[in-house]
Amino acid sequence: MKKALPATAALCLSCALANAAVITWQTPTNIAGASDVSVSGTYYGSWAPYNGDAPSTPVNGVSFQGFSDLPSLATAFDDGGGYWGTSTPDANYNTLLKFGAYAFGTDSRTISWSGMTPGNTYLVQLWISDPRDIDNSRSATLSSGVGDISGVLNYPADGTGPGQYIIGTFVAGAGGTQSIIVDPSQNGDPDAGSAQVNLFQVRDLGVIPEPSSMALLGLGTLGLLRRRRR
Repeated sequence: MKKALPATAALCLSCALANAAVITWQTPTNIAGASDVSVSGTYYGSWAPYNGDAPSTPVNGVSFQGFSDLPSLATAFDDGGGYWGTSTPDANYNTLLKFGAYAFGTDSRTISWSGMTPGNTYLVQLWISDPRDIDNSRSATLSSGVGDISGVLNYPADGTGPGQYIIGTFVAGAGGTQSIIVDPSQNGDPDAGSAQVNLFQVRDLGVIPEPSSMALLGLGTLGLLRRRRR
């Protein structure tokens, strides 16, 4: 039987979904080594599910937190722990990916957090890894629940690879909250499989001007240069 969410956690998830921003997703990428871990902008928070020793195994200069430091983190995963691990050239990376949270059954699961600065652009990065050979083909798509949807992340469970990670960016809304929905599939069946996450981080990229603003800034700079030449 699936565990019921505590009322406070369910309320947090509902609020995040209601105030989530659209995420622009990059193409999912195969897990390969420590350089997978983004160091763009400044660190905002992370989650290394069920790994209390995560801070002692930094990867690419990033110390992931088993007891997440993401403000008001709320998740709807049922269980997790340390289990199978992948093999990359970085031992710390392998240790982190050995842990994860998963969900019983086939329903999608949500991660939400808050406290972000409205108007700032944030980067999210999520990993799913299952290098076992149990004759399955598992995958998942991600979304914020407000119209966007990622490409398919494959975490094969058929011995063909360790899994994948994905990066997305969004501009924090007025409420400073965000959510990500993990929607699983197994062997091509969207009603099968279990949602899973092995690592998760959020980074603050600051205020990034829109292209139109950059164009206006460029025109203004050009005008100033012309005046100086005169």
